[in-house]
Amino acid sequence: MSKQCWIEKLNLEVTDQDDGGCMITIDWDADNPELAEWTSWGEEKQKTFVIDSLYNALECFIDHDH
Repeated sequence: MSKQCWIEKLNLEVTDQDDGGCMITIDWDADNPELAEWTSWGEEKQKTFVIDSLYNALECFIDHDH
């Protein structure tokens, strides 16, 4: 039995936008004690965490020369 990571308790939804981009919406149970730290971060720190995580996951695909 594996222990579920707290980030797996976030519900992420990606929706296509008319301009060709996408929007990521994150929902979670604010009463879940395992998500108390995430909830306490506030929107700006949560955004930074998600952007940094995406960047780190995709960095090998980024052409830093252009």
